[in-house]
Amino acid sequence: MLVQIVRSTYAVLACIALAFELVPWTREAFVKYGKTRAAAQVNGGHIPRTPVAKAVRWFSTQTVPKNLFWHFYALGVAVCMLLMLDLGSWIADPTETRHHRQQTSWVTSDTLGLVRRLAVKCGYSAPVTSPHMTTVLLLLLLGMYGVHVVLRLKEALYDQPATSARMHIGQYGVGIVYYIVTPFAVVVDGIGSPGWISPSIWLVAFGFALYIYASVHQWRCHHILYRLRRRSLRKGSGYAIPSGDLFEYVVCPHFLCEILVYVAIWIVSGFQATTLLWTIGWTAINLGITARETRKWYIETFGTKFPNKRRALVPFVF
Repeated sequence: MLVQIVRSTYAVLACIALAFELVPWTREAFVKYGKTRAAAQVNGGHIPRTPVAKAVRWFSTQTVPKNLFWHFYALGVAVCMLLMLDLGSWIADPTETRHHRQQTSWVTSDTLGLVRRLAVKCGYSAPVTSPHMTTVLLLLLLGMYGVHVVLRLKEALYDQPATSARMHIGQYGVGIVYYIVTPFAVVVDGIGSPGWISPSIWLVAFGFALYIYASVHQWRCHHILYRLRRRSLRKGSGYAIPSGDLFEYVVCPHFLCEILVYVAIWIVSGFQATTLLWTIGWTAINLGITARETRKWYIETFGTKFPNKRRALVPFVF
């Protein structure tokens, strides 16, 4: 059941994002954030003037600071840690029965019990009957995801310059849901299964190489943006066109690297974590929409100064 819940969540989010992107006034009101939202006319004539639209217009103006992105990463770290501790407890003593472990695991304590009980009701239980290798592999995948969100949390708290940029409260809610669900997406296919086969060492090596490549380039691209933003805030000069690293090919290389991180985790699983394909699909749709809007904003803002051959998300393609 948990597999269906996780996959359905991504499907619903993707459908909402695509629907909002297709309608001009919902795109302006709900999809854009940061610098693209600042230029959007969310209170203007794009929204139909009907009684229902008045309520929608009010809701469209409800925003929160974009600096609150760190909430997403903190939540992702917390859920990831809970799952790792829970899986680790089964490795420590795999001989106990599932019922006894659910009753005695410290994860069911008063402090952490709510998350655990909700997960169990949805069909989650640690893979007692699965081979030891499966549990170790699940911990490895969660570790890769955990490192990723820890790095993002560190950047959001200590590296990213504070700005007045805003995002719609609906986007904030989507982020909260996404970072609760995604740690489960990493492991849900291996939980309660007959056991995964051991992936090829070459496949694991390739996955790790892609993971490191994507993580390093995402870090570089983020810091290129941070330096530009600090400079513009210091000089009051507004936005500039980023350059260097993968920015020479696409407008949002940090988004591309985000997608590649999840692809890498899926590869390391030996292509067995199939729910991650839903994660990758949602991430590609969500970030693809944002990258497309960002490229349009650069063209409208900088005109002929913008390198037109630079694509939105995928080099030479999109």
